[in-house]
Amino acid sequence: MSFTKTYFLCPTSDFIHPPPEGPICLGSIIRSTSTPQYPLNRGSAVAIVDASPPIVETDWTKTVSKEKGLGFGIYAQFLQLASGGLALGPEMDVEHSSKTTNTFAFDTVTTLGFEPTLEYVEEAVQAPAVQTWLSEPRQKFAPVSELFLITGLKLVKGAKIAYSTSQTTAIKGNIGIDVAALGTTFGPKGNWSHTNDDAGGSNRESEFVFAFRVKRLRFGRRLKIGEYSKGAFMAFGDKKDDDEGVMVEDVNGADIKTAKAILDVTENSNVYCVPP
Repeated sequence: MSFTKTYFLCPTSDFIHPPPEGPICLGSIIRSTSTPQYPLNRGSAVAIVDASPPIVETDWTKTVSKEKGLGFGIYAQFLQLASGGLALGPEMDVEHSSKTTNTFAFDTVTTLGFEPTLEYVEEAVQAPAVQTWLSEPRQKFAPVSELFLITGLKLVKGAKIAYSTSQTTAIKGNIGIDVAALGTTFGPKGNWSHTNDDAGGSNRESEFVFAFRVKRLRFGRRLKIGEYSKGAFMAFGDKKDDDEGVMVEDVNGADIKTAKAILDVTENSNVYCVPP
């Protein structure tokens, strides 16, 4: 089965320099995809002899939006109790919504990658720091422990990153009390809304590591190598008819409904954004 290539964002609060000066490179072994800047085998990663040729794309832009909405109808129930059980009119609708939009623009994006063999991984995990980590009680006595091998990097130059957030609360409806004996309804009708907006951005000319992809290494009775994308930012693969193309854990594409697809030249296929 051909799995979708999935990328995780590097922390942008502290930009990671590209290899060889930076802390990570192809072949780095990390404990968590949220902290790639702390590899266990820094300075001792096994050399890669079969890396894919670098792919360079210019004027790369991507906009990622995430929107959430939540509605409540509990106010009518509360009013009914407060009014001694009298029937209420139509429920009050309370809706909370939030939208976050991030735009990433880069002068150049360079994609590096390789596909590790079992022999490569077996040699890579012999790094002293990796063996020390595996021998710690928490890992030693656990049925299964896991680490992650970095198999792909996206290096960017000339970054322009912009973000905006918007939060809205809206209340509308009839909160009147129906009194059947009188044939009338008491209480107000109307609507109210409030919105908070925020925006900002940053620029960076020098090159840094924007995103990375990994293989999951599972240590149990034997070493297993697999795909991993939980909490990923982007996935590159074949677009499905229903545009559900993001894989989770060891499941290939088409299982999550949280992303829209656009074409990415570096991968020659569609890109799916996966909200964290």
